[in-house]
Amino acid sequence: MSQHDSKSRGIDSPVSEAIEDSYGFVTLAESLSRSILAMDYETSTVVGIEGPWGAGKTSLLNLLLSHLKAGVSEETHVLQIFPWLNTEGGSSVESLLVPVAAILDAEAAKTECGFRRLLRKMKKSKASTLATDVLRYAQQASGRAAPLAELAGDWIPGLGPVAKVMTTVSAADLSIRGKTVIALRKDIESSISRLNLKFIVVIDDLDRLEPAQAVEVLRMVRSVADFSGFRYILCYDPDVLSHAIQKGLGVTDGRHYLQKIVQLSFPIPRHESYDLRREFFTGAVTLYIDIKGVEPDRAMLTDLKSISDTCGAMLRTPREVRLTLSALSFRYTPLHDYVWFPDLCFLQLLRTITPELYSWSEHYLTELAVMESGEGHVPEKKRAAISNQLTNILKALPISSPLSVMMLRSWLPGIAGVSNDAPGLFGKTPEAEEHELSSSRRLGSRDWWRYYFAFTPPKNILLPGFFEKLFRLAGNDSEYANLADLLFDQVTPYVFSSRNRFEQVLEKLTPARLTGVTPSQCRGLVWFFFEHADDVLSHYQARGDWFAKHDLKLDEVVDNLLRRLLEEDRTASFTYLSGRAESGKAWYWIALYLQHLLWQNGIAGNRAEPKQSRICTDEEVERLCRIYNVRLSDGDERSRIAQLEDLVGFISAWSDISSPTSVSMWIASETREDKQFLQLLLQLRSHNISSAIGSYRAMNLKYISDFLGGEERVRQRLVDIEANGTFPELVQQIRESISMSS
Repeated sequence: MSQHDSKSRGIDSPVSEAIEDSYGFVTLAESLSRSILAMDYETSTVVGIEGPWGAGKTSLLNLLLSHLKAGVSEETHVLQIFPWLNTEGGSSVESLLVPVAAILDAEAAKTECGFRRLLRKMKKSKASTLATDVLRYAQQASGRAAPLAELAGDWIPGLGPVAKVMTTVSAADLSIRGKTVIALRKDIESSISRLNLKFIVVIDDLDRLEPAQAVEVLRMVRSVADFSGFRYILCYDPDVLSHAIQKGLGVTDGRHYLQKIVQLSFPIPRHESYDLRREFFTGAVTLYIDIKGVEPDRAMLTDLKSISDTCGAMLRTPREVRLTLSALSFRYTPLHDYVWFPDLCFLQLLRTITPELYSWSEHYLTELAVMESGEGHVPEKKRAAISNQLTNILKALPISSPLSVMMLRSWLPGIAGVSNDAPGLFGKTPEAEEHELSSSRRLGSRDWWRYYFAFTPPKNILLPGFFEKLFRLAGNDSEYANLADLLFDQVTPYVFSSRNRFEQVLEKLTPARLTGVTPSQCRGLVWFFFEHADDVLSHYQARGDWFAKHDLKLDEVVDNLLRRLLEEDRTASFTYLSGRAESGKAWYWIALYLQHLLWQNGIAGNRAEPKQSRICTDEEVERLCRIYNVRLSDGDERSRIAQLEDLVGFISAWSDISSPTSVSMWIASETREDKQFLQLLLQLRSHNISSAIGSYRAMNLKYISDFLGGEERVRQRLVDIEANGTFPELVQQIRESISMSS
């Protein structure tokens, strides 16, 4: 069955023609029809076609009807009854016997004399006696007291022009007292036998009926319409119908009651092992080609085959295959640019065969995304509950189910372990693996996972197309102004997240992502940081919250960019870096970054990194420091130092880049006057520190006193200024800041 055929027949339409058959129903229907047509018509026989919902009963029945109609004799009529389509107030007895009455009326007319036929044609005579008896029988058997005029018209399925006779038949006066039900039945049987008429009555979807309706139909089959010359073919799910009988009749064993009515039962045979998974695989590939317009590549075919052989092995009926493919078609059409098709197939198979596991997967990924994004923490108690829930779902599956913790690890992130009883959840996805998942739009990626469930990305992340635009702007120096605007737009606090999108940009500029970025794009991003990092830091400091510059990890991001550049062309890239250190506008952050390189190489500080992790050689770092020192010799540059918000951080970096002596000399030149001294001390306070007593700025004299001639010298000068009685407010602020540091 092609995807086109499936679409033309509807989401869950049964097979109606032999060409549509994918499960061997054609051969089965042909064999069944021969058996049914060969039965003895002297007694009424009921054949039951049994199978669970979606097993293909209606498909088999449609093909069986085609063979029956083609093989019956002229005097045999095949009627298909849909009792669940009865109009309100209608009766199942009527749904069968009114069409029978119309056929009998037409057959009786063939034996009438010419004058009688003329009168009937002129509509001056009532229906035939036989048709009238049948309708009277239907009225009394169904318990109706009113005439059956509302049953007239062309609505009778499958009768065609004969339905027009019903206007005359329905006009029969059925309200008068007449023969008893037994007498009517005897006369009807005799007339049917005399006319040599036979009927094959097919009743489908008994399992759709309410219990009372199901019982009514079965009673009709058992006693009301149990005429010789009739064959009944009933289609139903035995479990569902048995339950309806138990509720409708109050019996304890519905199956036993059903056995009294159905003499021959034929269960739909189980499908061969690979039929359903083969049909799913073929349908999925066809769907992909229909939507994408290209054949799936080898990687996709491999994943589709893996899913079909594992989850597909749990498909139980053709309906489950059709429903899964229809769900895929509905979702993949708008999502084909945002998901990996095999992952979507995996999810929709779960949703069909084990909806509990589908719901669990969405819940787990929701919680995992919160944890991996740094937005929150999943408490241990909650983790245990989610783990236990997974264990219980897996235990409830059939013993032959291929679903396990080991299998789920291939599709869902953060899962470890091999035992279904103790699954490891919420593991950290390695950076390289996360990049691979993201670049392939996999279910396991925190950038894309929500598309699979909600048609939209997670609200707390950047839209997938953002980085395409970012790298496009970064790769063209004429677009640098737009690049800066784009990145500054991300610094604004984000309503859906405690982190803004700029922090997400930094987090995503990993070595794995930068592997596919061109050198010109890397240079553009390096340009942004060397030009605008000071502005970015000012944005954060202006919020008024406690802020530490290292929280942004600007150094780590620039390391990633420079490592990528230097690996490509070390000479040209270092020349570019030197130019940025010499002229970049972010001169404060540049000092901090150079200090970072000094510490990275162990030239300063005590946290040297392994040589393979260093960005520059010692000689290159020292050359960058010399370039920056020349820059600080400029008077205009130096005049801005005292105005810095984070003077402590700057003089620490300056001291490493140049020397403590250079910093001390500058401080001495800036603190000749007492007011200058006090103002500089206030500048040397730490940034806002939040605590239970509020936000404050502390001053650690031990940390800064080396640049001021020693702690005792600083304290003595403060005492001297206090003794002179000058600048009491400034002195008071300094005293409070010193006390706060403890």
